[in-house]
Amino acid sequence: MKSVKAFVSFIASGVGLAGCHHQEAARQASPHYVVGQAWQGSETWFYPAERFGLKETGLAIVQTAPKGGVTADGELWSPQAMTGAHQTLQLPSIVSVHNLANGRIVKIRLNDRGPVSAGRMLAVTPRVAALLGMGDAPTPVEIIEDETLSRQIAESNPDAPKLDIAAAPREAIVAQSLNDGSTHTLGMKADDTQTSARTLLLPEMPQTVMQGVAQAPLYRIELGSFAGHAAAARVAAQCGAEITQQDGGAGTLPWLVSLGPFTTVAEADRALAQARQCGGTGAHIVAK
Repeated sequence: MKSVKAFVSFIASGVGLAGCHHQEAARQASPHYVVGQAWQGSETWFYPAERFGLKETGLAIVQTAPKGGVTADGELWSPQAMTGAHQTLQLPSIVSVHNLANGRIVKIRLNDRGPVSAGRMLAVTPRVAALLGMGDAPTPVEIIEDETLSRQIAESNPDAPKLDIAAAPREAIVAQSLNDGSTHTLGMKADDTQTSARTLLLPEMPQTVMQGVAQAPLYRIELGSFAGHAAAARVAAQCGAEITQQDGGAGTLPWLVSLGPFTTVAEADRALAQARQCGGTGAHIVAK
């Protein structure tokens, strides 16, 4: 009987050890600057690009933990962090988020990719969502990039190519006077070392809520912007959309094709699905 008990005890110990060996390895943070390749969402492709001074509106949702618990820029994800996900902006970057429905504004660091649907523009952690007063339903928001901070992050990228600048000699150079034979050491000494290693700037995001103006936004489906009126007219005719002329700054195409306005998210979602059927592959929802 004792031998049977000992055998059972041995098996139980072995199972416990096996369980320890199969535990997930501890997650490691490795924050880095990233723009990234094109990636496929649930309905369309997204094309990340480095931009500064971005301003756009759309729908925000509550973010869930990324696979493996690590964000696209290598940070450890936390539901309590003041962070969020964007489909195309360089990471990390800093934006203010304005809940158009109640006027609340917070500042966050974008560090992940998402949401996967073109009908949703932004995903924020549960903590950010709580501070903004978001519920379970998609929330109309405006985001404005902090150009200064976002540029500082980009410029702090340790992996960015650097210009080779002529530096002082690494070895000591000894100059001897022709008058009295005295010597003087010039340049860098042989035992000097560089101690200022570059690290990526990751600004802390305080949990501060500001109060802005609330409004009852309407929703539109933007099918695309075009350089020529004829191209815009073809898309508008296919989708039963309208054309408006934009007065945007540099880089903004003048002719915008859109559907709407719509008063609810459900109406906007239905219109977005119809826009894709008529060829508007890049269509997305904006809040006006």
